[in-house]
Amino acid sequence: MSDRSDTPSKKVASGLLKVLEALGDTRAVVAVILILAFTVTLLARLAPLHWGTYLNEFDPYYEYYLSVKMLENGNGGFLGGLAWWYHWWLENPKPRDTLFWAPSGRDLRGTSQPGAAFFTVATYELLRDLGLQVDLYFIHGIIVPVGAAFAVFTAYLLGRELKDERVGALSAVMIALSWAYMYRTNYGAKHEGLAIPFMLLGFYLFLLAYRRKSVSLAILAGLSQGIVVLSWGAYLYPWNFLALLALLWLLIHPDDRTLAKVYVASNAVITLFVATTPRFGPNTAFLSLVGFLPLATTVYAVFLLLGFSRIRTLSPSQIKRAGLAALGVLAVLLAVATVTGLTSLISGRILAVVLPTIREPGVTTVAEHAVPSWNQLFDDFQSSIVFGIFAVFILARRMRSDLKAAFASLYFATSLYFSSSIVRLILLLSPAISVVASMGLVELFDRVLDTTRTATYRRRGGGSVSGAVVALVLVVLLLLFSPSILGSKVPLYSHQPALILTSSIPMVDYNYQYMDWISALEWIKLNVPRDATIATWWDYGYWISVNTGRKTTCDNATIDTRQIQKIARAFMSDEDTALSIFRELNVTYVVVFEPLQSLTLSTGVNVYFSMIHPALGGDMAKSPQMLKWIGLDAGDYIYGYRNGSYAYLDLGNNQRIYLLVPAATPQALNATLYRMIYTRNYKQQVFIFDAFLGQLQGYNGPHYLLQPLKNFELVYVSEPNGWVKVFKVKIATSP
Repeated sequence: MSDRSDTPSKKVASGLLKVLEALGDTRAVVAVILILAFTVTLLARLAPLHWGTYLNEFDPYYEYYLSVKMLENGNGGFLGGLAWWYHWWLENPKPRDTLFWAPSGRDLRGTSQPGAAFFTVATYELLRDLGLQVDLYFIHGIIVPVGAAFAVFTAYLLGRELKDERVGALSAVMIALSWAYMYRTNYGAKHEGLAIPFMLLGFYLFLLAYRRKSVSLAILAGLSQGIVVLSWGAYLYPWNFLALLALLWLLIHPDDRTLAKVYVASNAVITLFVATTPRFGPNTAFLSLVGFLPLATTVYAVFLLLGFSRIRTLSPSQIKRAGLAALGVLAVLLAVATVTGLTSLISGRILAVVLPTIREPGVTTVAEHAVPSWNQLFDDFQSSIVFGIFAVFILARRMRSDLKAAFASLYFATSLYFSSSIVRLILLLSPAISVVASMGLVELFDRVLDTTRTATYRRRGGGSVSGAVVALVLVVLLLLFSPSILGSKVPLYSHQPALILTSSIPMVDYNYQYMDWISALEWIKLNVPRDATIATWWDYGYWISVNTGRKTTCDNATIDTRQIQKIARAFMSDEDTALSIFRELNVTYVVVFEPLQSLTLSTGVNVYFSMIHPALGGDMAKSPQMLKWIGLDAGDYIYGYRNGSYAYLDLGNNQRIYLLVPAATPQALNATLYRMIYTRNYKQQVFIFDAFLGQLQGYNGPHYLLQPLKNFELVYVSEPNGWVKVFKVKIATSP
């Protein structure tokens, strides 16, 4: 009886043992890690939905508008929208949308990448066909975080291909917790959330194609990078990176026909995407400096495959000299191009990435184009950047004989270089650090264990190195690496509300106290005529045009330097000059933004001022950049700007607030922008520089009275803080 009664329990125990064995299997562990990493990545990016369904930053609003136009012109379907987009090649003249860059308008398809819109419309149509009633705006907002979460899997595949399962799994965890990647790919964010996963997938397929000697996999790698071309302006990086990797490898190994075939096949597909995308076209693909390296590498690889190259007969030293000579020729050509002005064919932003010392106003006046500090890089990546450098040090020794080592070394080094040129490209460094730093940690683990095995083998008498010592070393390595994971900012900042909801002030603890842009946009939508043209600084162009349907003169694309300069000159000139410029552009309304702060005096009067603070970037803080666009000296316009001795407000107890105050010069006191910002209204009656205040205790700065405007009428002050002001251009009356 006892044997029979024990049978069920034995079966249960046996089943549990099998489950535990299955869970202990490497594949099961990796699967659990990937599922958890994907879940964390996705949920963190969806956290901003707590505040409502708002797109984030600025560009996503324009990309959403492209999705709307695709549906409108494609008869409500994806294929129709796709056909409409590429029908651009057959249209002449090219149609322009005057909602942007009024009055001349913008060629939407000729100046935009359609990747984000393609994904949005395709997903929208699929869900509608399945019977789901979904909103295009919501779909556009969620497509980026969902796409970004798949980087967990592509990072895993790339890490596994470069080393093993351990590197793959750790890479997945690292990218899931990367704040640099998270910040650009949360709900409602930009196209990078689609581009990064496909870039990593393309890299993986490229290496896999080489290992398996598969042209079909090489074509798939090209297709993956082609999606990057459609989605991301930084497609130039993977396109040129693969070219650089292949060129260097083929210079060292001219007999490697496998890599030559893989590169030619994959690059042919990538170049096809570049050549057929209206924004780029054949000129970028075949006749530009940015496409020179892929083209040169392709030609060289084809020559090797066809047997036209004599490089195989050269000795290693001769090959090295030939390679150095080629690099020297490229350097000379680049220098000649710079001197003769040919580099002007490259956009200022791209040129600043390659040559950080060359920066035009269109680059220096954009915050995300600033040069990051090493402190900022370390703050984003913590100790993982050190492990990445160590990995490159180890892998660089194997670069000549191991393509994967060459790939990892070049990937880390080039992404580190470019991200050090422009702060926005720290995003580019994020997946590189995730993968290569993981390789560095695993490499250190392996070396410690290998050293232990070697020491054990060499010891006499069969003794062994103390397990405690080995364990201690491994624990120390983990502790050194741990800040990269435990110090992640994702848990703390992932639920930040959208910038439009906070009036561009980044914050976490929010109570809807900065709804000024939301209220201003709603007022414009309800009260400004449909055919009106609004002048504003380019930062707010997308917000106004897309959310209100009103035309703006410039926006975040910054594609028309002359028009930006006109707006800058209008704002920084006297109002008669401003009126003349605005009339030339058919402007009927002007919008300015300044997050004024206040101090309550003992009399109960609120005094308003512009404070110097990195989170309070209104038009007062942007005015030096406006002046840079038109070649004027900000020292003539902002008090203390020339020598850094800004006006300040001393609050006592060693507390001092530094202020942006117009200088007491004719240029500043007549500047239209300043007179608009400091126009008195029912919310803001007294400003800190007002002469009638006398010597305000603690204030150190100029005193004067700004004259009221005569050509512009204040028609709206935003709620609740009065930060956004809308002015109507007065109609000239005949005498």
